[in-house]
Amino acid sequence: MAASEPERAAAAGARVLRVGPVVLALPAAVGLLAVFVAPIVVFAVYSLLTSSLYEVEQPFTLDSYVKAFESEGTRTLARNSVVIGLLAAVSTVAIALPIAFWLRYVARRSRFAVLFLITASMFASYLVRIFAWRTILGENGALNSALDRIGLIDGPLEFLLYSRFSVTIALVHIYLPYVVLVLYAGLGPVSAGLLEAAQDLGANAVGRWRRVVLPLVAAPATSAFLFVFTLSAADYVTPILLGGTEGVMLGVQIQAAFVATGDYAFGAALSFLMLLAFVALFALTSLGLRLARLDRIRFST
Repeated sequence: MAASEPERAAAAGARVLRVGPVVLALPAAVGLLAVFVAPIVVFAVYSLLTSSLYEVEQPFTLDSYVKAFESEGTRTLARNSVVIGLLAAVSTVAIALPIAFWLRYVARRSRFAVLFLITASMFASYLVRIFAWRTILGENGALNSALDRIGLIDGPLEFLLYSRFSVTIALVHIYLPYVVLVLYAGLGPVSAGLLEAAQDLGANAVGRWRRVVLPLVAAPATSAFLFVFTLSAADYVTPILLGGTEGVMLGVQIQAAFVATGDYAFGAALSFLMLLAFVALFALTSLGLRLARLDRIRFST
């Protein structure tokens, strides 16, 4: 029996719906392959080639990876990257979480004004903020001058600038607005009634944070932590301008390998190793959250 006109139209519509999502996703997939996957493949190939001055050539070799693992300087910079990344990520999340909590549950009329200020601060230039911290933390900077005027110091505090401290504080300042917004959004589904119920059941402020807020915000807080850690540990602009000899990180060595020495294979090997480390950290963190059943907000019925 021949299909009627409405049935043929419905079948054609079904075919369009099946094809439509694929066609719509194709530009994004092509863009992802072009700007993300292709550079990774190129770096992976470069890391296996033999490097000469600003060139790479065959034969394929693992010498760049061996050099990366055997170099004491590389291991020191890797440790610096991990330490500064952890300090920046932990500090940023620790500062942002109370701010996000206050915005979500306490602030009322001032909420949107504060959110506007936080959002507006994200448009400030990256370099402007770094140079601002150089002005604040320098030997003749605002902080040393203020401490000297009130008699707390006899001479400038030299550790404030060109150290891990200065790099960490600048990174926290740069990424804090992003983390506040992520945690504020993460607290959105958590009703204030849950906190009131916990209080009615006898939980004090610490108990409400430990048993209600932190488990429910674990997933967005971990995402924010990984975001800050990855960008901080891989940064090279901030360590160059604020790090001195103590705050130099692995990103500086990668930049020097590509720009200063022209050792493309070594720079690609370091980049690829750093990427693999970040992927492994993300996978382990995701697995830990899933095993602890903290990978999403769960409400008991």
